[in-house]
Amino acid sequence: MDRDLELIGEVRHLLDAEGFGLAENGQEGLFLRAEPDALLLRWQPRELLRPVVQAHGAAADLESRTELAGFQAAIHIALTTLLRSAGYEITEQDDGWLRVTRLFPDAA
Repeated sequence: MDRDLELIGEVRHLLDAEGFGLAENGQEGLFLRAEPDALLLRWQPRELLRPVVQAHGAAADLESRTELAGFQAAIHIALTTLLRSAGYEITEQDDGWLRVTRLFPDAA
């Protein structure tokens, strides 16, 4: 349990230091979910981007070029790169969450 809390604290600190804030109060953003010996991380879009696209999009195909899935994929790639470079192992789950574990669990 202590190691799980330690992992969450380390990852939260790294994300914060690199400008990735966690979502609060149901807002769009990053969400963490604890699991034994791991944590799950995911950027969850909300309906915040659609009104911006609708209000500023003059081109008929603008919305099709700004799909939220593309934003989520780009953010997950950035998160994966950041966390791997910091020594964590990342596994993408079927449900869209990134599973974060220590590369060498016994070394922590």
